[in-house]
Amino acid sequence: MGLKIEALDPTDFAEFREFYSVYARANQDSVNPDGSKESPLYMPWLAEELEIAFLSDEYARFDPIFVRREQDIVAVAFAELPQRDNLDTAYLEVWVPPELRRQGLGSALLARLEMRCGEDGRTRFMSETVRPLNEDSSAGVQFLYEQGFGFDTSLAQSQLTLPCQLTESGLDRGFRLESWRGLPPNRWIDRYAQLRAALNSEAPSGEVQLNDEYWDASRLKHEHDQWKRQKRIAQTVVAIDAEENLVGHTQLVFSSLSPIVHQWDTLVVPAARGNGLGLALKREAMRAAADLCAGKRLIVTWNHAKNTHILAINERLGYRQTAWVDQFFKVLG
Repeated sequence: MGLKIEALDPTDFAEFREFYSVYARANQDSVNPDGSKESPLYMPWLAEELEIAFLSDEYARFDPIFVRREQDIVAVAFAELPQRDNLDTAYLEVWVPPELRRQGLGSALLARLEMRCGEDGRTRFMSETVRPLNEDSSAGVQFLYEQGFGFDTSLAQSQLTLPCQLTESGLDRGFRLESWRGLPPNRWIDRYAQLRAALNSEAPSGEVQLNDEYWDASRLKHEHDQWKRQKRIAQTVVAIDAEENLVGHTQLVFSSLSPIVHQWDTLVVPAARGNGLGLALKREAMRAAADLCAGKRLIVTWNHAKNTHILAINERLGYRQTAWVDQFFKVLG
């Protein structure tokens, strides 16, 4: 039985489609214990999104590889390597269809990814796996432990069923909200880039301390262009204080190809916390994006398990937790 690990050519349409088909099959069992896909445990990339991401750019390089058995791709993996920050770090994902697990395919792919990333100077590897809410472990957790990874932290994955009822929320005096779709207005673009960059240092995290990501106006413009090609659009809301400082933001990201909406970054800077801005930002994002929410089924979000404040905000908005996302790391000696 001939097994061979190969690098994917992301510009080869047929090869990418075969790669993605295996990736999708590996996610077929990512549903809640009741078997309902109404609450998916993992939010896989859409083909159109992953295809664009794999082309890489000056901010992130992707390294997709696969196992070929005879003529067929049977297991896949990829690494994401930041290019402007955290240059010692690589984010690894390995995907094997359920019927082919426990045959060494995932282990072989992970070892090859680690070798390739190590050759790029990466000494810290990050990975994550999703487990049902009522289970203490999972096949993914056991796999990562077996591969020498250590536990870092957990995120709560929560969802809000649409449509939903929104109540009006007051905003403390001295603050106002502003929203946009696509690129930030010119007057905000530089300051918004600074706010985006602050997430790693300001948001709760585990043992692994990542440096802030590199963001500037050029990267925001690049992101906007990439999202257009991926058929995504973001509704952004920011909080502004009396001195015209940006002190908080949130994003809802929509795909025209999926009924699932992603609630991404929500951040309020320390000096502005305690004024109800987190709740106000999230409510305003849903109100401003009411037309985009029409026809969508769920909003899904992820928050650090220790971030009790944002989890309480989610509960007030009607979110319910559906899964845990466990994050793991390995540091080369």
